[in-house]
Amino acid sequence: MTAAAVAAVAAVASTKQIFEYNGDIISVDLSNVRICPGPCNNTMEEPEPSIYTLNNKDDNRIEDMYYFKPYSGGKYARFCYPINNTQTLVLNNLRICASCHRRYLEFSEENCTEDLMNDAKIIMKKLEKTLV
Repeated sequence: MTAAAVAAVAAVASTKQIFEYNGDIISVDLSNVRICPGPCNNTMEEPEPSIYTLNNKDDNRIEDMYYFKPYSGGKYARFCYPINNTQTLVLNNLRICASCHRRYLEFSEENCTEDLMNDAKIIMKKLEKTLV
């Protein structure tokens, strides 16, 4: 583990325990988190869903439209961000803003490991600051 990784772990360990450590996996359960956990600067809570009418030829129904993705109001099971060559940050049960979602998919599909590593550091700092 690099000195920077040790410092990051020590900083998190000194505060309220929000991350779970299991070998090279650092995970966090975001089930009850109402902010976007991604690398964006937004720390506002997700607003209540908007109501819209879905007008189909055979089916007119009212549905909720959520601000974060997935728009259905569900949660993504997990997003994985490499922290360094050996460690991985795993975000479990998350809702995420469209911008961070698009960024994660783009970096993952294009195998932009360095960008994902930078995002992992930003995410850990953001969660440490807002969840403690």
